[in-house]
Amino acid sequence: MFALFGFMLLAFFYLSYTETLGRQWQINSIVLFLILAGMLVFSATEIPVYHIRTKKPNFSDEEKAMLSEFYTVPVAKELENDNELVFNSSITLNLGGFILPLILAAYVAIYETLKSPIFASLEILLIIIVVTHLLIEFKSGVGLVIPDYVGLVAIPFALILEPENAASIVLVSGVLGILIGIITSLFNIDENTEGSAFINLGGVGNFRAIYITVLIASLLTYGPV
Repeated sequence: MFALFGFMLLAFFYLSYTETLGRQWQINSIVLFLILAGMLVFSATEIPVYHIRTKKPNFSDEEKAMLSEFYTVPVAKELENDNELVFNSSITLNLGGFILPLILAAYVAIYETLKSPIFASLEILLIIIVVTHLLIEFKSGVGLVIPDYVGLVAIPFALILEPENAASIVLVSGVLGILIGIITSLFNIDENTEGSAFINLGGVGNFRAIYITVLIASLLTYGPV
């Protein structure tokens, strides 16, 4: 994932160098590129904010290896502790997938609201929250997982309702909709039947959906020199 998104950032670097991105948001192109690169670089940085007790699943050795390799979730040590039947699950905020996109989306939302309120953003935001809430899945040992395309649902609605502000609408409604949907899904976790050592908000299981949304929204700010 890191290599794929890193390769994609080469195109964003060129567009930023030619100052064709970020104009609609009044953000310097290079600054926007640094934000996008920062999201990827800090995607492995988690900030613990809360702990809950959840049931520890009975995984085979192969399943433990898959979680560590495929999902890059370091839970082997937790799972091997047979003296405990539950996880002391750590709920964390991902610096690259939660905090940075939240700051960017909030800035754009405030800027656009001061310029001209975009009611379409609020309408589509509610749609994304519902879609995220319906499609999100709790995977034992991994945490909250959503499809990578969730944020893209905002694109057709934005192009229909306010095509001239599509970039801002996709960013604000897509990012905030996903983040709010993830947070509300925390209340649906059944601690007696589901468990994970880590529940990452904006990290494993949902970083790609958020990052893809930010990338697409940034591309929609493209304007010829």
